[in-house]
Amino acid sequence: MRLRQNWRNYSFKPHPTMTGRFRKYLLGASIVVVVVSLLLVETIVKQSFRFWFQSPAVDTPIVTYIIEEGATLSSVARGLEAADLISSSFWFKFYTFLDGSTRDIKIGDFDLQPHMSYSSIIDIITDLQGSDISITIPEGYTLAKIGDVVISKFDITQEEWNTAVGQYSPLEDHEFVVYAQKPDDVDLEGYLFPDTYRFFSNATAEDIVERMLDEMADKVGEPNLDSGQTMHEVLTLASIIEREVMDKAEMAVIADIFLKRLEIGMALQSDATINYIINGDNPAPSFEDLEVESLYNTYKYAGLPPGPISNPGINAIEAVLNPTQNNYYYFLTTDEGEVIYAETFDQHIKNKGIYLK
Repeated sequence: MRLRQNWRNYSFKPHPTMTGRFRKYLLGASIVVVVVSLLLVETIVKQSFRFWFQSPAVDTPIVTYIIEEGATLSSVARGLEAADLISSSFWFKFYTFLDGSTRDIKIGDFDLQPHMSYSSIIDIITDLQGSDISITIPEGYTLAKIGDVVISKFDITQEEWNTAVGQYSPLEDHEFVVYAQKPDDVDLEGYLFPDTYRFFSNATAEDIVERMLDEMADKVGEPNLDSGQTMHEVLTLASIIEREVMDKAEMAVIADIFLKRLEIGMALQSDATINYIINGDNPAPSFEDLEVESLYNTYKYAGLPPGPISNPGINAIEAVLNPTQNNYYYFLTTDEGEVIYAETFDQHIKNKGIYLK
């Protein structure tokens, strides 16, 4: 009984030294918690700014980022960070998770810029800017034919297309157009690279034309040209060759024939230019067609026409830049597509009698 009473009367009195240490510990821990909390808040605020509001500088270059089939959110985030398109793959994944877009990443090529906000990047790679539309432009298509394809797929009017590719196109100052030395009195015929493209459904005519100009610049670059030669002249001759033959090797031979004719002041006499004028596709234009008045009529006027007659592919362009030297000055194409060459006019006339009956 005495033991129980003593226990009830007992009270704990901490040692003065222990109390001071404990208070210091609590104070230190509190300070650490406050500092860490402030740093965390600062980090979240900064990352939130990057997520919602940050925009790239006006002159920031566009980077085409490719997301391939089988890509995961983690691999995309790491790739974006490696390409310096985002500052942190962790925070990108974190905000993508918050945004609910983790399963909506699309496959394809996406034009991004460094320092874009995370939300802008997410909008693009999850295709929130519009569904993806694919178009294929064959080599040798004219601006008119390309326009038909574009207008049939997009909410773009004929007037908008004509403005984007016309003589006074808003893209006249495009780097490649300036480099090519395109004359002011011609449109962008010959400058749009034929290929398969993917665009958002809300793409404008200017968006599409600019992308095709970019592709032409990327494929062609700035090759070494002969003295006095311009890329506009290269594109013009390539556009004629594109409409004359399809085989890559034949293109290089015919390029040399045309270049020799230009050098001696001989008319090119290309049926392709006549068909361009009359909007036809006749392998053997009539005598009446050959007399049509136009600076694009290479039967009536020696030298190159004012501009291209189609949008050539890379094979035709390379043929002009690297022609296959030969002794021919004439050629014709049979109904079967075979190209027959001749060194003299008399031989050419004989070939016509044999192959073009």
